[in-house]
Amino acid sequence: NYFPSTMPPTLESINPSPSFTVSSATVSSAGRRFVELLTGSTFVPLVVEGVGGGNGVSSKKKLDLFSVDDIENVSYYTILGGLSFFCTPDDVKKAYHIACLTYHPDKSGRDEEDPVFLTVKKAFDTLSDRDKKRAYDSSANFDDSIPAKDLPERKFYAAYGECFERNLRFAVLEKPSKGKSGRRGSKPKMEKITCPPFGDDSTPLSQVEEFYSFWVRFESWRDFTLVASKKLNHDIDAAEDRWDKRRMQAEIDTEAKKMKRKEVERVTMLVDQARAADPRLRREKERVRREKEEKANKAEREIKEKAEREAKAKEDAEKQAAEEEEERKVRAANLKLKKDKEKKALRKAKNLFRKLALKAFETGCDGNWDSLVQCNEEVEMLAEKLDLLTLPALSQALGGSEESLDTSGVQKVREVYASCKAGAENAFLDAEREKAKRKEEADAKEAMDKAARAPRPWTSAERNALLKAVKKNPVCGGGKWDIVANYVNQTLALPIPRSKDECLKEYNSLQKAAAEGKKDASSVAPPPPPRLRP
Repeated sequence: NYFPSTMPPTLESINPSPSFTVSSATVSSAGRRFVELLTGSTFVPLVVEGVGGGNGVSSKKKLDLFSVDDIENVSYYTILGGLSFFCTPDDVKKAYHIACLTYHPDKSGRDEEDPVFLTVKKAFDTLSDRDKKRAYDSSANFDDSIPAKDLPERKFYAAYGECFERNLRFAVLEKPSKGKSGRRGSKPKMEKITCPPFGDDSTPLSQVEEFYSFWVRFESWRDFTLVASKKLNHDIDAAEDRWDKRRMQAEIDTEAKKMKRKEVERVTMLVDQARAADPRLRREKERVRREKEEKANKAEREIKEKAEREAKAKEDAEKQAAEEEEERKVRAANLKLKKDKEKKALRKAKNLFRKLALKAFETGCDGNWDSLVQCNEEVEMLAEKLDLLTLPALSQALGGSEESLDTSGVQKVREVYASCKAGAENAFLDAEREKAKRKEEADAKEAMDKAARAPRPWTSAERNALLKAVKKNPVCGGGKWDIVANYVNQTLALPIPRSKDECLKEYNSLQKAAAEGKKDASSVAPPPPPRLRP
Protein backbone atom coordinates (compact mmCIF):
# COMPACT_ATOMS: atom_id res chain seq x y z
CA ASN A 1 0.00 0.00 0.00
CA TYR A 2 1.63 3.19 -1.18
CA PHE A 3 -0.87 5.69 0.19
CA PRO A 4 -2.10 6.37 3.72
CA SER A 5 -5.14 4.53 5.01
CA THR A 6 -7.05 7.85 5.10
CA MET A 7 -7.88 7.54 1.36
CA PRO A 8 -10.22 8.45 -0.20
CA PRO A 9 -9.58 12.12 0.69
CA THR A 10 -12.12 14.55 2.02
CA LEU A 11 -12.71 18.17 1.15
CA GLU A 12 -11.12 19.27 4.41
CA SER A 13 -7.79 17.76 3.28
CA ILE A 14 -7.41 20.24 0.41
CA ASN A 15 -4.83 22.95 0.89
CA PRO A 16 -4.39 24.49 -2.56
CA SER A 17 -1.49 26.77 -3.26
CA PRO A 18 -1.66 30.02 -5.26
CA SER A 19 -0.29 28.17 -8.30
CA PHE A 20 -3.65 26.35 -8.67
CA THR A 21 -6.50 28.20 -10.38
CA VAL A 22 -9.69 26.96 -8.80
CA SER A 23 -13.20 28.27 -9.19
CA SER A 24 -14.87 29.24 -6.00
CA ALA A 25 -17.85 26.99 -6.66
CA THR A 26 -18.17 23.52 -5.20
CA VAL A 27 -20.37 20.91 -6.78
CA SER A 28 -22.13 17.82 -5.48
CA SER A 29 -21.77 14.56 -7.38
CA ALA A 30 -23.07 11.22 -6.16
CA GLY A 31 -23.13 12.41 -2.56
CA ARG A 32 -19.48 13.57 -2.48
CA ARG A 33 -18.16 17.13 -2.63
CA PHE A 34 -15.52 18.02 -5.16
CA VAL A 35 -13.85 21.21 -6.26
CA GLU A 36 -14.52 22.02 -9.90
CA LEU A 37 -11.42 23.11 -11.80
CA LEU A 38 -11.59 25.35 -14.82
CA THR A 39 -11.28 22.29 -17.10
CA GLY A 40 -15.00 21.88 -16.62
CA SER A 41 -14.98 18.36 -15.16
CA THR A 42 -16.61 17.67 -11.81
CA PHE A 43 -14.48 14.55 -11.51
CA VAL A 44 -11.34 16.11 -9.98
CA PRO A 45 -8.94 14.05 -7.84
CA LEU A 46 -8.00 15.72 -4.58
CA VAL A 47 -4.78 16.14 -2.66
CA VAL A 48 -4.43 13.40 -0.08
CA GLU A 49 -4.27 14.47 3.51
CA GLY A 50 -0.72 14.26 4.76
CA VAL A 51 0.72 14.08 1.23
CA GLY A 52 1.64 17.69 0.66
CA GLY A 53 0.20 20.96 -0.59
CA GLY A 54 -1.52 21.76 -3.84
CA ASN A 55 1.68 22.74 -5.69
CA GLY A 56 3.21 19.35 -5.05
CA VAL A 57 5.88 20.44 -2.52
CA SER A 58 5.42 20.04 1.19
CA SER A 59 5.46 23.20 3.24
CA LYS A 60 7.27 21.33 6.02
CA LYS A 61 10.81 22.60 6.58
CA LYS A 62 12.06 19.55 8.49
CA LEU A 63 11.44 15.96 7.44
CA ASP A 64 10.85 13.02 9.77
CA LEU A 65 13.84 10.71 9.94
CA PHE A 66 12.51 7.31 8.89
CA SER A 67 14.14 4.16 10.17
CA VAL A 68 15.13 1.10 8.18
CA ASP A 69 12.28 -0.90 9.73
CA ASP A 70 9.44 1.36 8.65
CA ILE A 71 10.80 2.44 5.24
CA GLU A 72 8.97 -0.39 3.43
CA ASN A 73 5.59 0.92 4.58
CA VAL A 74 6.20 4.50 3.41
CA SER A 75 5.27 5.73 -0.05
CA TYR A 76 7.65 7.60 -2.33
CA TYR A 77 5.50 10.71 -1.94
CA THR A 78 5.82 10.60 1.83
CA ILE A 79 9.54 9.94 1.98
CA LEU A 80 10.15 13.00 -0.24
CA GLY A 81 8.39 15.18 2.29
CA GLY A 82 4.73 14.56 1.53
CA LEU A 83 4.52 15.32 -2.18
CA SER A 84 1.18 15.64 -3.88
CA PHE A 85 -0.10 12.84 -6.14
CA PHE A 86 -0.13 15.46 -8.94
CA CYS A 87 3.36 16.84 -8.41
CA THR A 88 5.50 17.99 -11.35
CA PRO A 89 9.13 17.01 -12.11
CA ASP A 90 10.24 20.37 -10.71
CA ASP A 91 8.35 19.65 -7.50
CA VAL A 92 10.08 16.28 -7.22
CA LYS A 93 13.50 17.84 -7.81
CA LYS A 94 12.98 20.46 -5.11
CA ALA A 95 11.64 17.85 -2.68
CA TYR A 96 14.62 15.60 -3.39
CA HIS A 97 17.09 18.37 -2.57
CA ILE A 98 15.29 19.00 0.71
CA ALA A 99 15.20 15.27 1.51
CA CYS A 100 18.94 14.97 0.89
CA LEU A 101 19.53 17.48 3.67
CA THR A 102 18.01 14.90 6.03
CA TYR A 103 18.82 11.50 4.57
CA HIS A 104 22.26 12.05 2.99
CA PRO A 105 24.91 10.00 4.83
CA ASP A 106 26.81 13.18 5.65
CA LYS A 107 23.72 14.47 7.46
CA SER A 108 22.24 11.29 8.94
CA GLY A 109 25.50 9.71 10.03
CA ARG A 110 24.67 6.45 8.27
CA ASP A 111 26.81 4.81 5.59
CA GLU A 112 26.27 5.24 1.85
CA GLU A 113 24.44 1.90 1.62
CA ASP A 114 21.75 3.22 3.93
CA PRO A 115 18.44 1.66 2.71
CA VAL A 116 16.57 4.84 3.59
CA PHE A 117 18.80 7.04 1.44
CA LEU A 118 18.71 4.50 -1.41
CA THR A 119 14.92 4.58 -1.22
CA VAL A 120 15.02 8.39 -1.40
CA LYS A 121 17.12 8.17 -4.57
CA LYS A 122 14.79 5.55 -6.04
CA ALA A 123 11.79 7.72 -5.20
CA PHE A 124 13.41 10.64 -7.03
CA ASP A 125 14.24 8.50 -10.09
CA THR A 126 10.69 7.12 -10.19
CA LEU A 127 8.62 10.27 -9.59
CA SER A 128 10.71 12.48 -11.87
CA ASP A 129 10.19 10.13 -14.83
CA ARG A 130 6.72 10.32 -16.39
CA ASP A 131 6.46 6.64 -17.36
CA LYS A 132 7.92 5.34 -14.10
CA LYS A 133 5.63 7.61 -12.10
CA ARG A 134 2.58 6.31 -13.96
CA ALA A 135 3.68 2.73 -13.35
CA TYR A 136 4.16 3.51 -9.66
CA ASP A 137 0.82 5.32 -9.37
CA SER A 138 -0.92 2.45 -11.16
CA SER A 139 0.28 0.03 -8.50
CA ALA A 140 -1.07 2.13 -5.65
CA ASN A 141 -3.90 1.02 -3.41
CA PHE A 142 -6.96 1.27 -5.69
CA ASP A 143 -10.46 -0.15 -5.33
CA ASP A 144 -11.24 -2.10 -8.54
CA SER A 145 -14.67 -3.23 -7.38
CA ILE A 146 -17.86 -2.60 -9.37
CA PRO A 147 -21.30 -2.07 -7.80
CA ALA A 148 -23.68 -5.00 -7.79
CA LYS A 149 -26.08 -5.47 -10.70
CA ASP A 150 -29.20 -5.70 -8.55
CA LEU A 151 -28.80 -2.39 -6.71
CA PRO A 152 -32.10 -0.68 -5.83
CA GLU A 153 -32.79 2.50 -7.76
CA ARG A 154 -32.35 4.70 -4.68
CA LYS A 155 -28.72 3.51 -4.33
CA PHE A 156 -27.81 3.57 -8.03
CA TYR A 157 -26.60 7.16 -8.34
CA ALA A 158 -24.49 7.12 -5.17
CA ALA A 159 -22.83 3.77 -5.87
CA TYR A 160 -22.13 4.17 -9.60
CA GLY A 161 -21.33 7.88 -9.36
CA GLU A 162 -18.61 7.22 -6.78
CA CYS A 163 -17.27 4.30 -8.85
CA PHE A 164 -16.99 6.39 -12.03
CA GLU A 165 -15.30 9.21 -10.09
CA ARG A 166 -12.78 6.76 -8.67
CA ASN A 167 -11.90 5.28 -12.07
CA LEU A 168 -11.55 8.68 -13.74
CA ARG A 169 -8.26 9.00 -11.89
CA PHE A 170 -6.58 7.09 -14.75
CA ALA A 171 -8.34 8.91 -17.61
CA VAL A 172 -6.38 10.39 -20.53
CA LEU A 173 -7.78 13.92 -20.58
CA GLU A 174 -5.58 15.32 -23.36
CA LYS A 175 -5.36 14.14 -26.96
CA PRO A 176 -3.67 15.53 -30.08
CA SER A 177 -5.95 17.90 -31.93
CA LYS A 178 -7.32 16.70 -35.29
CA GLY A 179 -6.58 20.09 -36.90
CA LYS A 180 -3.31 21.32 -38.36
CA SER A 181 -0.39 20.98 -35.96
CA GLY A 182 1.42 24.14 -37.11
CA ARG A 183 4.97 24.25 -38.37
CA ARG A 184 6.70 21.10 -39.49
CA GLY A 185 8.48 19.37 -36.65
CA SER A 186 6.52 21.17 -33.96
CA LYS A 187 4.57 19.29 -31.32
CA PRO A 188 0.90 18.66 -32.12
CA LYS A 189 -1.60 20.82 -30.34
CA MET A 190 -3.29 19.04 -27.46
CA GLU A 191 -7.03 19.09 -27.05
CA LYS A 192 -8.48 18.87 -23.55
CA ILE A 193 -11.21 16.32 -22.90
CA THR A 194 -13.74 16.79 -20.13
CA CYS A 195 -16.05 14.22 -18.61
CA PRO A 196 -19.70 15.31 -18.31
CA PRO A 197 -21.15 14.99 -14.80
CA PHE A 198 -22.88 11.74 -13.89
CA GLY A 199 -25.93 13.67 -12.76
CA ASP A 200 -29.00 12.41 -10.96
CA ASP A 201 -32.54 11.32 -11.73
CA SER A 202 -33.45 14.74 -13.16
CA THR A 203 -30.47 14.98 -15.55
CA PRO A 204 -31.52 15.45 -19.21
CA LEU A 205 -31.19 12.37 -21.36
CA SER A 206 -28.83 14.12 -23.79
CA GLN A 207 -26.36 14.78 -20.97
CA VAL A 208 -26.66 11.16 -19.81
CA GLU A 209 -25.81 9.96 -23.33
CA GLU A 210 -22.81 12.31 -23.43
CA PHE A 211 -21.59 10.88 -20.13
CA TYR A 212 -21.76 7.28 -21.38
CA SER A 213 -20.31 8.30 -24.73
CA PHE A 214 -17.23 9.57 -22.89
CA TRP A 215 -16.86 6.28 -21.01
CA VAL A 216 -17.40 4.16 -24.12
CA ARG A 217 -14.36 5.92 -25.63
CA PHE A 218 -12.53 5.96 -22.29
CA GLU A 219 -8.76 5.64 -22.51
CA SER A 220 -6.72 4.75 -19.44
CA TRP A 221 -3.06 5.58 -18.88
CA ARG A 222 -2.81 2.99 -16.14
CA ASP A 223 0.48 1.12 -16.49
CA PHE A 224 0.91 -2.34 -14.96
CA THR A 225 4.63 -2.68 -15.58
CA LEU A 226 5.58 -2.32 -11.93
CA VAL A 227 2.80 -4.62 -10.75
CA ALA A 228 3.84 -7.25 -13.30
CA SER A 229 7.50 -7.06 -12.31
CA LYS A 230 6.59 -7.55 -8.65
CA LYS A 231 4.26 -10.41 -9.49
CA LEU A 232 6.98 -12.15 -11.52
CA ASN A 233 9.64 -11.16 -8.97
CA HIS A 234 11.81 -9.67 -11.75
CA ASP A 235 14.33 -6.93 -11.07
CA ILE A 236 15.71 -5.73 -14.40
CA ASP A 237 18.49 -3.76 -12.75
CA ALA A 238 19.74 -6.98 -11.14
CA ALA A 239 19.86 -8.91 -14.45
CA GLU A 240 23.05 -10.88 -15.04
CA ASP A 241 23.47 -9.82 -18.67
CA ARG A 242 21.61 -8.09 -21.49
CA TRP A 243 19.96 -11.33 -22.63
CA ASP A 244 18.63 -11.97 -19.16
CA LYS A 245 17.44 -8.37 -19.05
CA ARG A 246 15.63 -8.75 -22.38
CA ARG A 247 14.00 -11.94 -21.18
CA MET A 248 12.79 -10.29 -17.99
CA GLN A 249 11.50 -7.28 -19.90
CA ALA A 250 9.60 -9.48 -22.39
CA GLU A 251 7.94 -11.44 -19.58
CA ILE A 252 7.04 -8.25 -17.73
CA ASP A 253 5.57 -6.70 -20.90
CA THR A 254 3.49 -9.82 -21.58
CA GLU A 255 2.12 -9.91 -18.04
CA ALA A 256 1.45 -6.15 -18.07
CA LYS A 257 -0.52 -6.49 -21.32
CA LYS A 258 -2.65 -9.22 -19.76
CA MET A 259 -3.38 -6.97 -16.79
CA LYS A 260 -4.16 -4.07 -19.14
CA ARG A 261 -6.65 -6.23 -21.05
CA LYS A 262 -8.32 -7.19 -17.79
CA GLU A 263 -8.45 -3.50 -16.82
CA VAL A 264 -10.15 -2.63 -20.14
CA GLU A 265 -12.61 -5.48 -19.64
CA ARG A 266 -13.34 -4.27 -16.12
CA VAL A 267 -14.08 -0.70 -17.24
CA THR A 268 -16.16 -2.01 -20.15
CA MET A 269 -18.16 -4.18 -17.78
CA LEU A 270 -18.66 -1.18 -15.47
CA VAL A 271 -20.03 0.93 -18.34
CA ASP A 272 -22.23 -1.85 -19.72
CA GLN A 273 -23.56 -2.71 -16.28
CA ALA A 274 -24.27 0.93 -15.47
CA ARG A 275 -26.05 1.50 -18.78
CA ALA A 276 -28.19 -1.59 -18.22
CA ALA A 277 -29.15 -0.52 -14.67
CA ASP A 278 -29.46 3.25 -15.23
CA PRO A 279 -33.09 4.18 -14.39
CA ARG A 280 -32.98 7.09 -16.86
CA LEU A 281 -31.98 4.89 -19.79
CA ARG A 282 -34.40 2.17 -18.73
CA ARG A 283 -37.27 4.64 -18.76
CA GLU A 284 -36.27 5.84 -22.22
CA LYS A 285 -35.93 2.27 -23.43
CA GLU A 286 -39.39 1.46 -22.11
CA ARG A 287 -40.83 4.53 -23.86
CA VAL A 288 -39.25 3.52 -27.16
CA ARG A 289 -40.49 -0.03 -26.67
CA ARG A 290 -44.05 1.17 -26.13
CA GLU A 291 -43.87 3.33 -29.24
CA LYS A 292 -42.61 0.45 -31.33
CA GLU A 293 -45.24 -1.82 -29.87
CA GLU A 294 -48.01 0.63 -30.72
CA LYS A 295 -46.71 0.97 -34.28
CA ALA A 296 -46.37 -2.79 -34.58
CA ASN A 297 -49.91 -3.32 -33.29
CA LYS A 298 -51.26 -0.79 -35.77
CA ALA A 299 -49.39 -2.38 -38.64
CA GLU A 300 -50.52 -5.82 -37.49
CA ARG A 301 -54.17 -4.73 -37.49
CA GLU A 302 -53.82 -3.36 -41.00
CA ILE A 303 -52.13 -6.53 -42.22
CA LYS A 304 -54.77 -8.67 -40.54
CA GLU A 305 -57.62 -6.71 -42.16
CA LYS A 306 -55.94 -7.00 -45.53
CA ALA A 307 -55.27 -10.70 -45.02
CA GLU A 308 -58.92 -11.32 -44.13
CA ARG A 309 -60.03 -9.63 -47.34
CA GLU A 310 -57.72 -11.81 -49.41
CA ALA A 311 -57.94 -15.00 -47.31
CA LYS A 312 -60.58 -16.73 -49.44
CA ALA A 313 -58.72 -16.25 -52.72
CA LYS A 314 -55.36 -17.36 -51.33
CA GLU A 315 -56.47 -20.15 -49.00
CA ASP A 316 -55.65 -23.03 -51.31
CA ALA A 317 -52.31 -21.58 -52.41
CA GLU A 318 -51.22 -20.89 -48.83
CA LYS A 319 -52.21 -24.38 -47.75
CA GLN A 320 -50.19 -25.92 -50.55
CA ALA A 321 -47.21 -23.68 -49.77
CA ALA A 322 -47.40 -24.62 -46.08
CA GLU A 323 -47.40 -28.30 -46.93
CA GLU A 324 -44.41 -27.90 -49.24
CA GLU A 325 -42.56 -25.88 -46.61
CA GLU A 326 -43.23 -28.53 -43.98
CA GLU A 327 -41.97 -31.23 -46.33
CA ARG A 328 -38.87 -29.17 -47.07
CA LYS A 329 -38.13 -28.66 -43.38
CA VAL A 330 -38.61 -32.33 -42.55
CA ARG A 331 -36.41 -33.34 -45.46
CA ALA A 332 -33.70 -30.83 -44.49
CA ALA A 333 -33.77 -31.98 -40.87
CA ASN A 334 -33.49 -35.64 -41.85
CA LEU A 335 -30.66 -34.96 -44.29
CA LYS A 336 -28.79 -32.95 -41.66
CA LEU A 337 -29.26 -35.74 -39.11
CA LYS A 338 -27.91 -38.27 -41.59
CA LYS A 339 -24.97 -36.04 -42.53
CA ASP A 340 -24.05 -35.39 -38.89
CA LYS A 341 -24.22 -39.10 -38.16
CA GLU A 342 -21.89 -39.85 -41.07
CA LYS A 343 -19.47 -37.11 -39.99
CA LYS A 344 -19.37 -38.48 -36.47
CA ALA A 345 -18.79 -42.02 -37.72
CA LEU A 346 -16.02 -40.83 -40.09
CA ARG A 347 -14.32 -38.86 -37.33
CA LYS A 348 -14.45 -41.89 -35.06
CA ALA A 349 -13.03 -44.10 -37.83
CA LYS A 350 -10.17 -41.64 -38.44
CA ASN A 351 -9.26 -41.49 -34.76
CA LEU A 352 -9.25 -45.28 -34.47
CA PHE A 353 -7.09 -45.61 -37.60
CA ARG A 354 -4.59 -43.05 -36.27
CA LYS A 355 -4.35 -44.81 -32.87
CA LEU A 356 -3.83 -48.25 -34.42
CA ALA A 357 -1.22 -46.98 -36.88
CA LEU A 358 0.69 -45.16 -34.13
CA LYS A 359 0.63 -48.19 -31.87
CA ALA A 360 1.78 -50.42 -34.75
CA PHE A 361 4.67 -48.03 -35.41
CA GLU A 362 5.67 -48.02 -31.73
CA THR A 363 5.47 -51.83 -31.57
CA GLY A 364 7.68 -52.31 -34.62
CA CYS A 365 7.30 -54.92 -37.36
CA ASP A 366 8.46 -55.90 -40.83
CA GLY A 367 7.63 -53.27 -43.42
CA ASN A 368 7.09 -50.66 -40.74
CA TRP A 369 7.54 -46.93 -41.34
CA ASP A 370 11.05 -45.52 -41.19
CA SER A 371 10.12 -42.64 -38.89
CA LEU A 372 7.23 -41.18 -36.96
CA VAL A 373 7.08 -38.29 -39.44
CA GLN A 374 6.65 -40.71 -42.34
CA CYS A 375 4.02 -42.63 -40.37
CA ASN A 376 2.03 -39.48 -39.61
CA GLU A 377 2.30 -38.25 -43.20
CA GLU A 378 0.98 -41.48 -44.72
CA VAL A 379 -1.72 -41.99 -42.08
CA GLU A 380 -3.03 -38.42 -42.38
CA MET A 381 -3.09 -38.64 -46.18
CA LEU A 382 -5.16 -41.84 -46.02
CA ALA A 383 -7.44 -40.43 -43.30
CA GLU A 384 -8.24 -37.40 -45.46
CA LYS A 385 -8.56 -39.25 -48.78
CA LEU A 386 -10.55 -42.37 -47.83
CA ASP A 387 -14.23 -42.36 -47.03
CA LEU A 388 -16.41 -44.15 -44.51
CA LEU A 389 -16.78 -47.15 -46.82
CA THR A 390 -13.05 -47.91 -47.02
CA LEU A 391 -11.27 -46.40 -44.01
CA PRO A 392 -12.68 -48.91 -41.45
CA ALA A 393 -11.23 -51.72 -43.61
CA LEU A 394 -7.70 -50.44 -42.96
CA SER A 395 -8.42 -50.28 -39.21
CA GLN A 396 -9.72 -53.85 -39.44
CA ALA A 397 -6.50 -54.87 -41.21
CA LEU A 398 -4.61 -53.55 -38.17
CA GLY A 399 -6.71 -55.66 -35.81
CA GLY A 400 -9.74 -53.43 -35.33
CA SER A 401 -8.81 -52.38 -31.77
CA GLU A 402 -5.76 -51.61 -29.66
CA GLU A 403 -6.23 -54.83 -27.65
CA SER A 404 -6.18 -57.03 -30.77
CA LEU A 405 -3.52 -55.09 -32.71
CA ASP A 406 -2.25 -56.91 -35.82
CA THR A 407 1.05 -55.40 -37.02
CA SER A 408 0.95 -57.46 -40.20
CA GLY A 409 -1.65 -55.04 -41.50
CA VAL A 410 0.98 -52.29 -41.76
CA GLN A 411 2.05 -53.73 -45.12
CA LYS A 412 -1.53 -53.49 -46.40
CA VAL A 413 -1.81 -49.88 -45.17
CA ARG A 414 1.39 -48.90 -46.95
CA GLU A 415 0.27 -50.61 -50.17
CA VAL A 416 -2.99 -48.66 -50.11
CA TYR A 417 -1.04 -45.45 -49.45
CA ALA A 418 1.23 -46.07 -52.46
CA SER A 419 -1.71 -46.67 -54.79
CA CYS A 420 -3.61 -43.61 -53.49
CA LYS A 421 -0.55 -41.43 -53.87
CA ALA A 422 -0.04 -42.62 -57.44
CA GLY A 423 -3.72 -42.09 -58.24
CA ALA A 424 -4.19 -45.75 -59.20
CA GLU A 425 -7.10 -47.97 -58.28
CA ASN A 426 -6.63 -50.48 -55.51
CA ALA A 427 -8.30 -53.89 -55.64
CA PHE A 428 -8.49 -54.07 -51.85
CA LEU A 429 -10.29 -50.72 -51.59
CA ASP A 430 -12.65 -51.56 -54.47
CA ALA A 431 -13.59 -54.84 -52.85
CA GLU A 432 -14.13 -53.23 -49.46
CA ARG A 433 -16.20 -50.42 -51.01
CA GLU A 434 -18.45 -52.93 -52.77
CA LYS A 435 -18.71 -54.97 -49.60
CA ALA A 436 -19.68 -51.89 -47.58
CA LYS A 437 -22.35 -50.92 -50.14
CA ARG A 438 -23.91 -54.36 -49.97
CA LYS A 439 -23.92 -54.18 -46.19
CA GLU A 440 -25.53 -50.72 -46.31
CA GLU A 441 -28.29 -52.02 -48.60
CA ALA A 442 -28.87 -55.00 -46.35
CA ASP A 443 -29.07 -52.73 -43.30
CA ALA A 444 -31.59 -50.49 -45.06
CA LYS A 445 -33.74 -53.49 -46.00
CA GLU A 446 -33.55 -54.79 -42.46
CA ALA A 447 -34.58 -51.38 -41.12
CA MET A 448 -37.61 -51.36 -43.44
CA ASP A 449 -38.60 -54.85 -42.33
CA LYS A 450 -38.17 -53.87 -38.71
CA ALA A 451 -40.23 -50.74 -39.21
CA ALA A 452 -42.97 -52.79 -40.84
CA ARG A 453 -43.05 -55.12 -37.85
CA ALA A 454 -43.05 -52.25 -35.30
CA PRO A 455 -45.54 -49.57 -36.43
CA ARG A 456 -44.54 -45.94 -35.88
CA PRO A 457 -46.93 -43.00 -35.59
CA TRP A 458 -47.36 -40.99 -38.78
CA THR A 459 -46.59 -37.28 -38.77
CA SER A 460 -48.64 -34.63 -40.54
CA ALA A 461 -45.94 -34.22 -43.21
CA GLU A 462 -45.83 -37.96 -43.86
CA ARG A 463 -49.63 -38.15 -44.24
CA ASN A 464 -49.65 -35.21 -46.64
CA ALA A 465 -46.90 -36.85 -48.72
CA LEU A 466 -48.85 -40.13 -48.71
CA LEU A 467 -52.07 -38.47 -49.96
CA LYS A 468 -50.13 -36.59 -52.62
CA ALA A 469 -48.45 -39.80 -53.83
CA VAL A 470 -51.80 -41.64 -54.07
CA LYS A 471 -53.28 -38.72 -55.97
CA LYS A 472 -50.38 -38.76 -58.45
CA ASN A 473 -50.67 -42.55 -58.97
CA PRO A 474 -54.40 -43.37 -59.10
CA VAL A 475 -54.06 -46.43 -61.33
CA CYS A 476 -53.93 -49.71 -59.48
CA GLY A 477 -51.11 -52.07 -60.30
CA GLY A 478 -48.68 -54.52 -58.83
CA GLY A 479 -46.04 -51.84 -58.18
CA LYS A 480 -48.36 -48.97 -57.17
CA TRP A 481 -47.60 -49.07 -53.45
CA ASP A 482 -43.87 -49.47 -54.08
CA ILE A 483 -44.04 -46.17 -56.01
CA VAL A 484 -46.06 -44.53 -53.21
CA ALA A 485 -43.64 -45.67 -50.51
CA ASN A 486 -40.63 -44.56 -52.58
CA TYR A 487 -42.19 -41.10 -53.09
CA VAL A 488 -42.81 -40.63 -49.34
CA ASN A 489 -39.29 -41.75 -48.42
CA GLN A 490 -37.51 -39.61 -51.04
CA THR A 491 -39.65 -36.50 -50.52
CA LEU A 492 -39.02 -36.37 -46.76
CA ALA A 493 -35.60 -38.14 -46.72
CA LEU A 494 -36.80 -40.32 -43.85
CA PRO A 495 -33.98 -41.88 -41.79
CA ILE A 496 -36.15 -45.01 -41.33
CA PRO A 497 -38.05 -45.56 -44.61
CA ARG A 498 -41.75 -46.37 -44.78
CA SER A 499 -42.62 -49.72 -46.34
CA LYS A 500 -45.39 -50.23 -48.88
CA ASP A 501 -47.41 -52.21 -46.31
CA GLU A 502 -47.24 -49.27 -43.88
CA CYS A 503 -48.41 -46.87 -46.60
CA LEU A 504 -51.31 -49.15 -47.56
CA LYS A 505 -52.39 -49.65 -43.95
CA GLU A 506 -52.27 -45.91 -43.14
CA TYR A 507 -54.19 -44.98 -46.27
CA ASN A 508 -56.90 -47.52 -45.47
CA SER A 509 -57.24 -46.10 -41.95
CA LEU A 510 -57.59 -42.56 -43.37
CA GLN A 511 -60.23 -43.76 -45.81
CA LYS A 512 -62.15 -45.49 -43.03
CA ALA A 513 -62.02 -42.38 -40.82
CA ALA A 514 -63.30 -40.22 -43.67
CA ALA A 515 -66.11 -42.65 -44.37
CA GLU A 516 -67.23 -42.63 -40.74
CA GLY A 517 -67.17 -38.83 -40.68
CA LYS A 518 -64.25 -38.55 -38.28
CA LYS A 519 -61.91 -35.62 -38.49
CA ASP A 520 -58.19 -36.24 -38.41
CA ALA A 521 -56.26 -33.47 -36.65
CA SER A 522 -53.31 -33.40 -39.01
CA SER A 523 -54.76 -34.12 -42.45
CA VAL A 524 -57.84 -33.65 -44.61
CA ALA A 525 -60.03 -36.53 -45.82
CA PRO A 526 -58.35 -38.52 -48.63
CA PRO A 527 -59.71 -38.42 -52.15
CA PRO A 528 -61.91 -41.30 -53.33
CA PRO A 529 -59.41 -44.13 -53.81
CA PRO A 530 -59.22 -46.55 -56.66
CA ARG A 531 -59.68 -50.22 -56.10
CA LEU A 532 -56.87 -51.23 -53.82
CA ARG A 533 -54.77 -54.31 -54.19
CA PRO A 534 -51.92 -55.20 -51.82
